[in-house]
Amino acid sequence: MHGCRVLATTVQSGTVRSIDEINNPHDVYFRESFTRREIAQDFLRQQLPAELLEVVELDSLEISKDSYVSRELRASYSDLVYRLKWRVPDQADPTVPDQADPTVPDQADLTVPEQADPTVPERADPAVPERADPAAAVDLEDAAATLALHVYILFEHKSHPDYWVLLQLLRYIALQGDAYRKQHPEAKTLPPVYPLVLYHGESRWRMPSDFHALIRPLPEALKPYVPQFRYALHDLSPRSDVEIKGDVLTRLVQLALRWIFSDQPLEHLERLIALIDQVADRDTALQILESLLRYYVQGTQRVDETDARRLLEQTAPGDPIMQTFIDRYIEQGREQGIEQGIEQGREQGKAEMLLRQMERKFGPTDVRLRQQIQEADAETLLEWSDRILTAETPEAVFH
Repeated sequence: MHGCRVLATTVQSGTVRSIDEINNPHDVYFRESFTRREIAQDFLRQQLPAELLEVVELDSLEISKDSYVSRELRASYSDLVYRLKWRVPDQADPTVPDQADPTVPDQADLTVPEQADPTVPERADPAVPERADPAAAVDLEDAAATLALHVYILFEHKSHPDYWVLLQLLRYIALQGDAYRKQHPEAKTLPPVYPLVLYHGESRWRMPSDFHALIRPLPEALKPYVPQFRYALHDLSPRSDVEIKGDVLTRLVQLALRWIFSDQPLEHLERLIALIDQVADRDTALQILESLLRYYVQGTQRVDETDARRLLEQTAPGDPIMQTFIDRYIEQGREQGIEQGIEQGREQGKAEMLLRQMERKFGPTDVRLRQQIQEADAETLLEWSDRILTAETPEAVFH
């Protein structure tokens, strides 16, 4: 069968980064939620056009564990890729009547066609296609096994939209095509990509929707030679009027994303915890609850463990399973806080060391570069520390 993918990938220095290497709280919650099979299937069922849903198999969903977002953009973007197989129609459907042959006269037509002149060469029958070029012919079963529709979900988790989102989408399309070509060296075509942007910032999305809108000037004579594509947008921002649809889990994670930047996170968290009570499977409910609490504690910076515990005790008083979860969650929060404090201390030390190296080699560091160093992660600081050995200007350290 043909396949359809929704991919999740991060590319760093030409390599693909694993899902476990990404620590942004928005990214973590997005991945924890949308890599759950039941949520992914229901979300695609609500978001894909009806025409696509008719030709793909949602039950065949495969979820990638990699990402195509570069390291520099990880603070702004996450992405996922799902793979879906195509529905291949039977070659002959007995429920569909045969179509009339346009070369055979209708029985009601009493006109007798003229006899063919044997001295005149026979003309080609327009109803019969010419023999296909073997190089261009595609076997249906072979295509089904290799070609795929890639539904690429790009999740923008900044509080304000990024004007250049189309460039990230184009980057993925090119990287995916190159990867497919290497995996299938005999292929003469590439799988199609359905790009879907998921946005949950504070302001409404008012960014260009097609690639040609980014190019100026763009005279008519040049348009055929410039790439052109659009993307589907799912705007979860509070100002959006998009209706949240789907099963309870799908609605819950989308509402959590919509409300994360709210100035009343506790009130919204209480409503979300109440929704979890509608989840029938207890293990699933506790997993979703743990992920949700971690997200609102780390993602809002205005909800602490005390607030979380109070909400849980109000929601399910006397529930022994919930009480066990509360105790476990608080203890995990303490352990994670200690580990994060140690790691942050290490990163601050690396940043200070790089700043000292910069100042010794190039003189005083301006405010912009100093801030860039202080906000970088440990891996980026290590790479910059290597570059400073050969860099001739401060800018060369960062590019």
